[in-house]
Amino acid sequence: MDHRSEIWATQNERLEALKARYVPTPDNQQQFGAGELNKIMDRYLYEATKEGDVEEFIGALENVSKSRKLALSLIFDQVASSRNSLLHVAATSGKDDLIELILDHFPYLVTRKNSSEDTPLHVAVRNGSSKATELLIRRGANSEIKYWKNKDGKSPLYLAVEICKICDSNPEGVGWKILELLVQEFARDEAYAVKIEGMSPVLATFDVTLGLLRIFIDRLPKLLHVRGEDGGTPLHAAASVGYFRQAKVLLRKCPYLALQTDKNVSYPIHIACEGSSFSTFETLLDNTWPDLADIKNNEGQNILHVAAKAGNDHMVQKILKARSKRVIIEKLVNSEDVHGNTPLHLASMHNHCDVMRSLTSDKRSDLQLVNNDGLTALDVAMESGSLSMKNPALLGRAILIVAGVRRSDGRDVLSSREECAGASKSSPAEWMKDQVNTLWVVAALVASVTFTAGVTLPGGYNASSDPHPGTATILHKEVFQIFVIANTLAMYSSILAVVVLLWGLSRDFYVAELACHSAGPLLLMALTGMSVAFFAAVTVAVNKLTWLGSLVLSVGVLYLAMVIGVLAALIFPSSKSAMRIVVFYYLAVTLSASAVRGFVRFCVTNFPFFMEKICNRPFIQF
Repeated sequence: MDHRSEIWATQNERLEALKARYVPTPDNQQQFGAGELNKIMDRYLYEATKEGDVEEFIGALENVSKSRKLALSLIFDQVASSRNSLLHVAATSGKDDLIELILDHFPYLVTRKNSSEDTPLHVAVRNGSSKATELLIRRGANSEIKYWKNKDGKSPLYLAVEICKICDSNPEGVGWKILELLVQEFARDEAYAVKIEGMSPVLATFDVTLGLLRIFIDRLPKLLHVRGEDGGTPLHAAASVGYFRQAKVLLRKCPYLALQTDKNVSYPIHIACEGSSFSTFETLLDNTWPDLADIKNNEGQNILHVAAKAGNDHMVQKILKARSKRVIIEKLVNSEDVHGNTPLHLASMHNHCDVMRSLTSDKRSDLQLVNNDGLTALDVAMESGSLSMKNPALLGRAILIVAGVRRSDGRDVLSSREECAGASKSSPAEWMKDQVNTLWVVAALVASVTFTAGVTLPGGYNASSDPHPGTATILHKEVFQIFVIANTLAMYSSILAVVVLLWGLSRDFYVAELACHSAGPLLLMALTGMSVAFFAAVTVAVNKLTWLGSLVLSVGVLYLAMVIGVLAALIFPSSKSAMRIVVFYYLAVTLSASAVRGFVRFCVTNFPFFMEKICNRPFIQF
């Protein structure tokens, strides 16, 4: 017997002696109950396990047993923080001799889980201990701990792939050795794909090297069929994150994976349509061999339905422009799901304006199709409960109206009371009364503002000593004359609107409705006139300063056009011309915001360069 064997034998004898010292019986030492202090691992024993050698470990065991008068089996039942057993602690530190000693005397600890549901094998793999991993695999063969998952749904093989991410540039590294151990162990069992728990380890290979994925395909091909909690295969996962190279490798080995569905009966190509990787979509398109119009999920939705519902305009445009013989756009764009909704219905339902614009501009779209409820896409867009807040509700309706989408029969000319009955829980009469009161307040406010402006003219009045006392001092200036005309129109239009809205106080609903509709154009004229009057008054005040006058002129014209456009769209919501203004307004605002963001990003990026040019010396960033 060599020296190491003698030492090992001595250590085993010391442990056997400790086992015999305090034997738990029903009368003296019960198993620990909840909240007992003795179930907490001794601090010095923890440190000896983590930092010391076998000799120090056994010495710490002897001290704990003597001081607490505990049986050795109860000491090994103690846990540290996160419910780590002594075997977990030894695996964390990679103490191979200590792991082997513990497994010789208390082999049941190999199946213990901590608060993260990690077994000691999980811990050894995560910490890159190849020898400890080998010991634990061998001792836990009967319990098949190599297949178990932790709280994150990761098996030891999954963790081994994650370790390889760190050392993927070194195939001889410890992570690859651990992976090789586990792959060999899995390959010995024909039922590995059935026994493995949690996420498929194939998923972990996607952001490593393709070579690692090929290892699984060649040596553990059954893992390609392991499904996640959503019922999806690894190809579904690759499609969801846009890993088109990985998708190609998977399809080259198992092309029929393209026809596997998840729990929602969604094919991988459905999942790809929700993402932004067209390369992944094309890869799946080449391998999904039946007619794509027949590839539908449990809602009866084809790939264009899915892309439209997700608001993925980039993918919608790619599908509409696809040249594949198996992509018959007419069938896709006008196909109905189980509820009778076309892709345009779904885009309208979720107010995805970009998608609506793409679908309505395609000549192959039938814009007048109705769903099972007899609703057109415009009817769906008018349902307030179905609109998202990503885009303005009015913009979605404007796109459909401009494109020529009509409301279904009986809905083309809805009265205000029918509109409000669906949008408000109150009665039509109460809703109309609120509308009249709101418009009346606005009209009265405009009348008071324009009256004040008319009495206090810009520039003031001539004094009594002047040739024309009491007249405006700048009467002959053209801009002042524009102010007077615009203010007068605004004043009388608002007063007329107030008078018309007095009809709205009538108990007759139809009279109130007529008053409300008649007051709209008057208010449009009043607010426009008030805006022009303000613009003219400010121009008179600053016309001596050229740059400021030009700025006021530019801003005034721009915002006046916007005010007229938006008010016209609100007052005439079914007018194509008004809706075109809304669409143009939204595009202008969007482009302006993009331009501003781009300019700010450019300035921030090039700030050091500009400072160097200005200061004529290197710019130091702190």
